[in-house]
Amino acid sequence: MSSGDRTSPLRDFGDVLGAVDRLPVPVFAIRNDGVIRWLNMAAEREVGKKTGVGFTQLVAPESRATARDAFVSKIVGARDVTDYEAVLLREDGSRVNVEICSVPVDGDAGIVGVFGMAAIGDVDADVAQAHEPKLTPQQHQVLNYLARGVKTDEMAAAMGISPETVRNHVRALLRTLGAHSRLEAVTIARMRGLV
Repeated sequence: MSSGDRTSPLRDFGDVLGAVDRLPVPVFAIRNDGVIRWLNMAAEREVGKKTGVGFTQLVAPESRATARDAFVSKIVGARDVTDYEAVLLREDGSRVNVEICSVPVDGDAGIVGVFGMAAIGDVDADVAQAHEPKLTPQQHQVLNYLARGVKTDEMAAAMGISPETVRNHVRALLRTLGAHSRLEAVTIARMRGLV
């Protein structure tokens, strides 16, 4: 199979990287040697242009062990997803609290790196509260399941409802948050501190 055959499915999605680059949440990609390979525009605004830098150089000393453990756990295959809080160092030396969610990236030769996003924690509390959507208890429960990557059938079993009822809650949640996908809903929720 030629490399063109492997990448052709991505072409069906158009400008995927351009879309990710425009997300309002910082997104990053790190090679398996710990070097930052790519940052989207939101990440560059937060920490500067750090492509080619070891990711631990952006992490405050008190968060480095946690960040390294999360990274290594994906490279060795121990964990598929890690969610953790950390403190990052900005270009000017100031510090910012973040929540990082990351996943391993598989390539032809196995794990080639880590892809993730960070929700910035220093959002103005008054602004966030003024725009906070009102979720029903079921929508909030579904949102928490979505944030953990739980599938529709698993949610239905855990909540004691049908999969179609779960899908109805998901649709209502998306409308309430103004999201067009489950991923976008979780991203919005993380930015607003809802999960």
